[in-house]
Amino acid sequence: MIYEIYWELTADGGARILRVCGTTPEVVLPEQIEGIFVTEIGAYCFAAQARLPEKYNKTRLETTQAAREDNPGSGDSCCANMEHRANTGHQVNAGHRVNTGHVELRELSGEYLTRVALPDTVEKLGNFAFYNASALSHLEIGKKLTGIGSDAFMNCRKLHTLSLRCKRGEKSGLRQILAQISHDLEVAFFEENGVWAQVLFPEYYESYDEIAPAHLFGRNIEGEGFRARQSFRDGVMDFAQYDLIFPKACAEEKEETLCRLALDRLRYPAGLGTESRKLYAGYLTEHAKALCGMLVKARDGALAEFLCGERIFARADLECCIRYAADDGWAEGGAYFLRLLNQYFPKEDVSSRYAFEDF
Repeated sequence: MIYEIYWELTADGGARILRVCGTTPEVVLPEQIEGIFVTEIGAYCFAAQARLPEKYNKTRLETTQAAREDNPGSGDSCCANMEHRANTGHQVNAGHRVNTGHVELRELSGEYLTRVALPDTVEKLGNFAFYNASALSHLEIGKKLTGIGSDAFMNCRKLHTLSLRCKRGEKSGLRQILAQISHDLEVAFFEENGVWAQVLFPEYYESYDEIAPAHLFGRNIEGEGFRARQSFRDGVMDFAQYDLIFPKACAEEKEETLCRLALDRLRYPAGLGTESRKLYAGYLTEHAKALCGMLVKARDGALAEFLCGERIFARADLECCIRYAADDGWAEGGAYFLRLLNQYFPKEDVSSRYAFEDF
């Protein structure tokens, strides 16, 4: 993959990225450009339209797919064949294309950009950094990103997944980001050994009613997603506080939302207390049929095995999964569920009722 990065120096001597062009709609930004640490993402950097300053720098990076997969959150090891030169400013529009030899680069913005991984060195997002990045679905950040400019994620309605590199008990800027995203957002906390926590922050709605004749406005908030976003203490996620929202959420949120919320907490039980565990497991047991539909739709056989191991799924639930898989034309899934049925519920001979040829 080839990137062209437009950037400038900050007052503190770091690099502020202003614009990025690339060969794919996914980008892994480097920790350093020309030996300078990348500390900021500039205003309107990934927006559908942005204007560069009169003077800026442009650096060309070439990366390999293998390097990106080995080090998905940090681009410093992927920086090769760097070409640097100064440029004069010009208007940059969405869809702008740059020819680099035989390779055509496209601006990573607007409807084209789908995934961004920021390095650990980034501490600040400028105003409207992702404005109208309507196709952005996944963002990866480090714990140092705490300065979030105004409306940084305006109109990023497809952004439903956030990966946060931090260790247990470490501070981060997650709360500041959540304050700007009211739709549902699933956050995975991970470190060198992989994901250690995953939490769903449901969508919430705000409205204002005028109180006459004083012309004051009363703020109305609907949805437990707002209260979930307050589950922080000194910049650290408070999982015990987060778990307190579930009883009330059961009366307000959709069944699928509640199942996802409970699944995340059981699969990655960071700070999960005994009573909360029972509450989540009880809800999933009572709504097992909905889970069957969800995992077949997601083609997630591993989830079915987890639910069997947690004794949330019974024989009837696996049989339901088999029927759903057959109806959905997922032969591989049907065979997988059949193996789970024999593994976890071996007392009854199911071979007379189900055979691999049926799928």
